[in-house]
Amino acid sequence: MKRGIRGHDVGGGGLCDVCLKCEENKIGYLQLVLEKSVEGFAFGNFSNEYAADLKSRLKDMKIAVLGSYIDPSNPDDEALGREIGKFREKIKYASVLNPIVVGTETGIYKQGQTDSEEAYSRVLKTLKELAKEAEKHNVFIGIEGVHCFVINTPQKMKRLIDDIASLNVKVIFDPVNYLKIGNYKMQDEIINAAFDLLADRICVLHAKDFTVEEGVFKAAKPTEGMLNYKLIFKRLAEAGSDIPVITEEIGIGDAVIAFEKLEEIAKNA
Repeated sequence: MKRGIRGHDVGGGGLCDVCLKCEENKIGYLQLVLEKSVEGFAFGNFSNEYAADLKSRLKDMKIAVLGSYIDPSNPDDEALGREIGKFREKIKYASVLNPIVVGTETGIYKQGQTDSEEAYSRVLKTLKELAKEAEKHNVFIGIEGVHCFVINTPQKMKRLIDDIASLNVKVIFDPVNYLKIGNYKMQDEIINAAFDLLADRICVLHAKDFTVEEGVFKAAKPTEGMLNYKLIFKRLAEAGSDIPVITEEIGIGDAVIAFEKLEEIAKNA
């Protein structure tokens, strides 16, 4: 299994320390948010030299996702322009750092309208523009669905991918993100839909879990909740996908424990 973790979940004294801790724990991939893991990082300061210095600090560590989690549905044109500018700059960093994707979600639109065609059109326009920028730099964008955001089902993700119509757009699959109290009992159907529709685009798997207690949907550590990891790894194997698995919201010690359990599940899926 290609083990990965978010850099800002590792903690420590900067990027070099994060990489050292990962190496010591046999974790080879990062989801890296520069502003959270690189001391002094600021937008607007991109240069090839600075990006090359960051790459040298990474040493043998690979980046699965270069995080640029903007709101591509932002209804405020001026604010959206700033968001697009940040993402464009991350694409430039990606051209040097060579992540699998530059990642984003799709945001919450105007109150009560996040699931509307207007919101979808806003996201589509933004991501089409960014896909063209990614193509120019030979970089890939990764889109992550969330149940309360504009792209909130595998079906809507498939529609978006088809409408963007760029080979430089891939999918970050976080199964728990699609789930909520109203649909968690349909998790197998949702997982299967994601693979049926998007298997050729899924490039990273986020690993976390959930429980339901007294009618409340709650987060849990990977393999310690109700998520059907056996089905997920079965579908990954059927697709021939050996993709990085990135833990979220747990430290490196818990991540190592989770990976041991995940690898056992994958072996028997």
